[in-house]
Amino acid sequence: MREFHGSGLLTAGPVLESAAHSHVGMHRRVNEDAVLAREPVFVVADGMGGHEAGDLASAAAVAAFAALASSTRPLHRREVEDAIEGARRAVDEVSFRTERGAGCTLSGVVLIEHEGVPHWYVVNIGDSRVYLHTGADLRQLTVDHSLHAELLAEGRADAELTPKNVITRALGSGDSRHDAWLLPVRAGTRLLVCSDGLTTELEDEELRAVLTVGGRPDSVAQELLRRACEAGGRDNISVVVVDTISADFAALDPGGVSGSDDPRDDSGDEDTVDEDTLEVTRPVRR
Repeated sequence: MREFHGSGLLTAGPVLESAAHSHVGMHRRVNEDAVLAREPVFVVADGMGGHEAGDLASAAAVAAFAALASSTRPLHRREVEDAIEGARRAVDEVSFRTERGAGCTLSGVVLIEHEGVPHWYVVNIGDSRVYLHTGADLRQLTVDHSLHAELLAEGRADAELTPKNVITRALGSGDSRHDAWLLPVRAGTRLLVCSDGLTTELEDEELRAVLTVGGRPDSVAQELLRRACEAGGRDNISVVVVDTISADFAALDPGGVSGSDDPRDDSGDEDTVDEDTLEVTRPVRR
């Protein structure tokens, strides 16, 4: 547990329970997914299929967050952004050493202090995902950086005919920009971070059902893996489940993100999904 400073007072941080599991799947010989799930960092990287050293790329990406995972003090937004930039550099170095290049997705959450209050810094590059589960409600927080998702968002008739595994952003690629959110931490919520090996096999409704009735994080993560393998397991599968058990700092929560510490897009393009709980920005790669 970390201690946070709100209104000049030292307050107890959130109590979390988490579990992480990764499986090679039913058809692959190498697991190109990499997972780091150690409070306050919960991230998943998926090595890009068809590239040399995809497993090295994903390992390099999550390794850039190792120092944050070892921290015993509250983290801040800038430290997470520095880790993301470090992941970019590390994956580029792996890619430069290969003949055909290498890359990976990166998605996850990092617990930070923002204006004296614990928040989740949600990050996404590619088509691995972060979901928020509250009660019986499941919401995908991240937006897939894939050609299929982009055509679907544009209402294109050919979207359903487009393969879902054509990625438009990834570490090690020409476009490695990340999306970033600040999400106030709420007691009684559950986060799911996963590679597309899970979401290719299971629809959101099945994810919602398992997250709702599955019990503690470890049993939930294992059940999701089992179902994805039974559904075909055509890709590597990685699952991280994070529960917020208590959050006694809630009275200090301003209910949103404000002020100059926001991770702003250099272009000023901002898309507010939910004014009370979620703010999304799309920073331009520096």
